Parts: sequence; structure tokens; C-alpha cells
Amino acid sequence: MKNKYSFKIHLISHTSEPLKAISCAILNLGIGKDIIKLSDITKKEAENAFKDTVKSWLTSPLEYASFNFFVQNVPLFIIREWQRARIGWSYAERSMRFYQLDESIIDKIDRRFYDSMDDKQWIAFLEICKSQIKEYLKMRKQGIKTSDCRCVIGVWLPTQLQVSVNYRALRETMAVRLSAQAHSGWQIVAKEIKKLVAEVEPILGNNLVNVCELNQRCVWQSRMDRVCQDCIGKPWTKEPNHVHDFSKGQCSCGEFKPKTKKYGR
Repeated sequence: MKNKYSFKIHLISHTSEPLKAISCAILNLGIGKDIIKLSDITKKEAENAFKDTVKSWLTSPLEYASFNFFVQNVPLFIIREWQRARIGWSYAERSMRFYQLDESIIDKIDRRFYDSMDDKQWIAFLEICKSQIKEYLKMRKQGIKTSDCRCVIGVWLPTQLQVSVNYRALRETMAVRLSAQAHSGWQIVAKEIKKLVAEVEPILGNNLVNVCELNQRCVWQSRMDRVCQDCIGKPWTKEPNHVHDFSKGQCSCGEFKPKTKKYGR
């Protein structure tokens, strides 16, 4: 392969002074400051307003800043999971109905998305991918429409995606994707997005954190969850996959015993 690290994300555009844009909404709606231009507030005022807001779940003002990303050579399986985030996101995916593939697409497969394979397994996997492209090209030579030929190709296919998202939706989606519970490929995507946002506005980038950090407790409690590596050594839990102890009414992590409604009385 010519380039095993072909996946890239580019920040095309974003709201001007996104931290101030968010803080204007906080101050205008909250204390009625009547801000009509970004220069009406200082950077410090914007920082304080933002920090106070993210202490609450009333985070609708975070929607007043948005980011526009172009994603190159991301596998289809990542895109399909990404598009499950429906609120606050917009997607424009390269159409395999019109775009015509050739053998060079194999060189754009990024091995980082398949880190469980050893070298032998990786070579075998690439051979499978190549065979699918050969079948695709054979079908095209037979005069079959590209929209039908594409059906022989698996979700390994690296393609292009443009996404636009407001900061509130980005923060909520990245909370899960930055988690140690997320697929390793997704963690690569999420960390790159976090880096790009931090370059524009460090406070906004630094507030893209994993879901346990966001909630200040371990949220991975089901039988399907793995041991939570994010919570090991954190102040809100003394052991991985913390189990609440409500024998004293309040757990040591800060959670209170849920109130239960008694029926028939």
C-alpha cells in the first residue's frame, strides 16, 4: 500500500469567534445583556459564561456555534454509525451511484481502522477487498449501471463525507466516541475532531470529553459494557464499572437512591 494513513479530516469553516457566539446567547437569554455584536463582550466574560453553562444540562445556547468538516478516506462502516447521530448534524456523502471506482481505492484503505489484524490477516483482508473491486469493474464492463455495481462492495470502502454540526450536538456525540468503549477507529476520528476544534478555540476543544468525564460518574453499567478504562483512578469511582451502593441513601460517587413510586396506595 502506498499510504496506510490516508484518513484525514479538514475543518472547512466555522462560526466566527465561536466561544463568543455561544456566550452571546447565554448572556442575552439569561441576564438580558442585549449584546448586538461580538465586541460587546470580552473574552473573559465569554469564558465565564460558557464555563457556568456547561455545569448545567440547560445547554441549548451551545447550538449557536457550528463547524463544517470534510472527511477523507473514512470507511463506510464509520459513516453508517456516524449518521445515527441525527439531531444537530447535516451530512453530504460521496455518491457511489455516480462516482466510479478503480483499483487505486485499495491504496486509500487506512489500516488504523482495523487494528485487531496481524500482518497475515491484513494481507488476506486486502485480497478480499481487491476481489470485490475486480467484480465491480467486471460488472461495469458488462454495461451494468454503477448504482448496481456498487452493491458488491463491502463497508470497508474508504470514501468522502462532509458534515456540519452545532457545538451542542458535537459535544454530545463526541462524548460517546471519545470513550474507551468506542471502536478504536472511532476514537481516531473523534480525537482528530477534538484537535481541530481546539485549534480554533481551546476551551471548546477541551470541553469535548468522554461521557464519563462529562457526567462525572461511570455510565457503563450494563452487562454488554467492557471494563471502563476511562474511570480507573478517577475521583468518582474506586473501581472499574462502578456499582452503586445506596445502603446509606447516597452512594460514595454522589448518586442518590432513586425514588420509587408505590402503586395501589
